[in-house]
Amino acid sequence: MVKIRLMRVGKRKQPSYRVVVADSRSARDGRIIESIGHYGPREDPSVVSIDTERAVFWLQRGAQPSDQARKLLGISGAWSAFKGEPATGEPAPAPGRAATGASWATPAASVEEEAGEDASTSDQAGASAT
Repeated sequence: MVKIRLMRVGKRKQPSYRVVVADSRSARDGRIIESIGHYGPREDPSVVSIDTERAVFWLQRGAQPSDQARKLLGISGAWSAFKGEPATGEPAPAPGRAATGASWATPAASVEEEAGEDASTSDQAGASAT
């Protein structure tokens, strides 16, 4: 399977990454098919440069992006070009969350209320036992 993923380059403790198209069986920094961009996380703001035309070309042919590559494709606008949506510059949501319709959890009931209720029921139980 062909994947779009990051390939680490740069010195020790100073990473930068190439966005590459590679066979999923090859090593992280191993043989690649094509380099389609780069990502510099240490610069302020982070630099994301991806060739949208080549990224869409590989996505149309079934290349599967890694999670981080999908975020970078969303930021660069290549993911929205592939999906046919207007470019927003925001990362695309993870496929599992959007597909399942999961939402964030709501806050739980107050702990004090539960503790107060438990104390009153335990007092009643103790009184009835004697």
